[in-house]
Amino acid sequence: MSKVLLVVGHPDLSRSKANKALVDAVRELAHVTVHDLYATYPDFQIDIDAEQALLADHDVVVFQHPVFWYNTTPLLKQWQDKVFTLGWAFTMDGSPSRLAGKKAVVAVTAGVPAEHYTPEGANKTTLETLLSNWHATLRLCQFDIQPMVKLYGTAFGLSDDDLNTAAKQYNELLASFAA
Repeated sequence: MSKVLLVVGHPDLSRSKANKALVDAVRELAHVTVHDLYATYPDFQIDIDAEQALLADHDVVVFQHPVFWYNTTPLLKQWQDKVFTLGWAFTMDGSPSRLAGKKAVVAVTAGVPAEHYTPEGANKTTLETLLSNWHATLRLCQFDIQPMVKLYGTAFGLSDDDLNTAAKQYNELLASFAA
């Protein structure tokens, strides 16, 4: 059975409707470890050894966060900077990293509807393009990159039915890694 590490980078998960719903939808899956970075490190003092041990102990890593100014949240960015170290998370000579072959999923929530993230929309580009740094980072770390999970309209326009459907699909996705 594959073990899934869900790294949650929401600054206040208890006050989030969408991110909390996604986490709650998978919290009871026996093979999923929910790791709330802001609850674990309210002082931003990241325990690098502990984080690397968590990553090493899991087969699939899901990075979940709201989109903040077309990027990740501050603590999740700091976590990347501290935890993804040369020689452990990535190598310069092409030799396998400690993360090589692990599956990685980026799961994001965006406050505005999907049509804002099109070449014709308000943002004039896609969410994938804006978050292309994720793909580059995961590729460097030799992850097996899975399709991005996107939930749009979390601040404007997402109905309760749509949120429930998204949470069910998230559960199904993370449950599928158990096989």
